[in-house]
Amino acid sequence: MVTIESIIIGIIFIIIQLYALPIVKRSPIGQRKLLSLSGGVAIAYVFVYILPTLHEEQDKLGGSFALDTELYFLGLIGLLIYFAVYAFAETKTAERLKANTIYFVQISFFMVYSFIVTYIVFSSDVQRVESLFYGLAVSLHFIGLSYHLGKESERLHKSAGRYMLAGATLIGAFAGIFGPSSGLFVDSIIAFSSGAMIFNVISKEIPFEKNAHLPTFLISSLVYSIMLIVLKGFFNW
Repeated sequence: MVTIESIIIGIIFIIIQLYALPIVKRSPIGQRKLLSLSGGVAIAYVFVYILPTLHEEQDKLGGSFALDTELYFLGLIGLLIYFAVYAFAETKTAERLKANTIYFVQISFFMVYSFIVTYIVFSSDVQRVESLFYGLAVSLHFIGLSYHLGKESERLHKSAGRYMLAGATLIGAFAGIFGPSSGLFVDSIIAFSSGAMIFNVISKEIPFEKNAHLPTFLISSLVYSIMLIVLKGFFNW
């Protein structure tokens, strides 16, 4: 169902995919603080929301073929695939390819990732405060993700990559609105994206020492976690 909240979140997601680079570069709080804020909220979102959700969905998965680990295995596959995408750029094979080719291989995988994450947000039945709260976390995650993709190939990202990500995000929003909101398909993409998100957050969004603003990272992670726990308890999310 289309709501005011979902429209707002969709517009924000697309704006971020299109303008992540200038958003970070012109941030009034500075690049280091914004990226540290993004990483702090994203890592809190993974451990306080994504992993418990994955556990809950695995518990719901029944049937005679249920092994109690299927969704966790899909999460592992998601993590391994996105590790391989980054690792590929450092191989000897990649060195023989043009930079454009490597970039478009990476951006293709992250179009799929953007589609899946957006689908999950829009297919869920959360509304109002909950949807805006989770939308904030994913928005910050997209800022960090798009920025790191764009800064390595800025020309290609500005001319093509950001539009590809925005298009995948838009399609994910429409698919999430009109597609199924539960079932094995949704459980599977939640599991897959969980593993991918864990890798992306830990490898790219937890800031390195030279780029980190440690107080911002720690405070944002703890504040978001505490707020999420309190709100989940208060509203019974």
